[in-house]
Amino acid sequence: MPVLVYIRRSKEFDKAVLNFARHELNAEDILTISEYFNGDYRIDMNDSTLDDSPKAEAFIKTNLSLDKIIFRDRVLRNTPLKDCLILIRRATAGLLDIFEKNAFESLVIYPVDNYIMDIMVQVARSYGVKVYGVSNFFISNYKRITTYGEHNQIREPSPNEVGEVVETLKGRFRSHMAPKRSKALKAAIFRYFKYKARFLLFYLVGAKLLGRKEYDLLATPYNTSVREFLNFFVERHFKKLSEVEFLQNSIFIPLHYFPEATIEYWSNDTKMVEFEDMIRCKVAELSSRYDQIILKEHPATVYDNNNHFYTSLLKNPKVVFIDPFIATSEILTSANIIGCWTGTIGIEALVNGKQVEFFSEGQYYLNSKETHPEIYEVDGELVSIKEPHIFVREILKGSIKIANS
Repeated sequence: MPVLVYIRRSKEFDKAVLNFARHELNAEDILTISEYFNGDYRIDMNDSTLDDSPKAEAFIKTNLSLDKIIFRDRVLRNTPLKDCLILIRRATAGLLDIFEKNAFESLVIYPVDNYIMDIMVQVARSYGVKVYGVSNFFISNYKRITTYGEHNQIREPSPNEVGEVVETLKGRFRSHMAPKRSKALKAAIFRYFKYKARFLLFYLVGAKLLGRKEYDLLATPYNTSVREFLNFFVERHFKKLSEVEFLQNSIFIPLHYFPEATIEYWSNDTKMVEFEDMIRCKVAELSSRYDQIILKEHPATVYDNNNHFYTSLLKNPKVVFIDPFIATSEILTSANIIGCWTGTIGIEALVNGKQVEFFSEGQYYLNSKETHPEIYEVDGELVSIKEPHIFVREILKGSIKIANS
């Protein structure tokens, strides 16, 4: 039977899922599915005859949680409920038709907060189709295998591999997902002009004027992007590492990439959906316990937030924004306590002997708490580990090593 691969309009995502199907599943017969016109099968999100599909409604009632479907998607969270129900029925009806008429050995997807993919996964599983999610990993040449952020043990890494990763993280490590300033600036300039064009063509013309329902069109206002020209001047709010004196009672918090599946999609916590609100509330709460709160913007999204975002946080005298283009490994030499939601800074910090305060649940890399509780030390809100090799080994069980990231 063929392997079905969910593709989008992203070369990076499509390359990841197609390579996994070819090289990891050794699939010879690969078919693609998309809500656009680029796949072998198309989910027609503009087919209004599916709006009141009894078959879709029955499946939704029996198999889906509308609350979770809507919560996990940035478009649906910003859409009136009546319109959400129509979009969900269209996607469900279209997918049921495809899976009823065709047999597939497995489905390969790239985990994102996309309600069409979410429904596709659940429809596929209802037909007994095995689902593989291929996600980027912060260490190059690795991919995580997960659908909803869960930890899946799929292999046993060798001691040498574990040792190499531990040494990498303990050295002058810089993730391939953390660009340096010149690269980040070029990417931001490109995103700025791309957003202006897409907002006009995709959203105003495509979604609003023509009423098209393809996901990329509806998601345009909610995607990560540089929306204001003045965002290119936010670096004045950041201090160099040499200008920051780390106080004894301080906490270092790298901000995450927003919107991102690892927070909104994987944490399954409603309070995590609104990024700015979440940050402000957390900083206010931490101010009662720490003398200094050092924030570091994600280097890939430095120019996405506007000046008001930074100035509002800096009104708190305990808040410092540090240069986002400094490698996190350099900052870890001065910081002892790290704040973290579900991001991989938790891995980096724990391997380097730091204490971590987790602000949410859902960290896949803490799965070893159940299998190896003896390696963990808990001091109130703070977590640390005694044996990084066991910790890293358990994480690598849920990943694959590839030739090129």
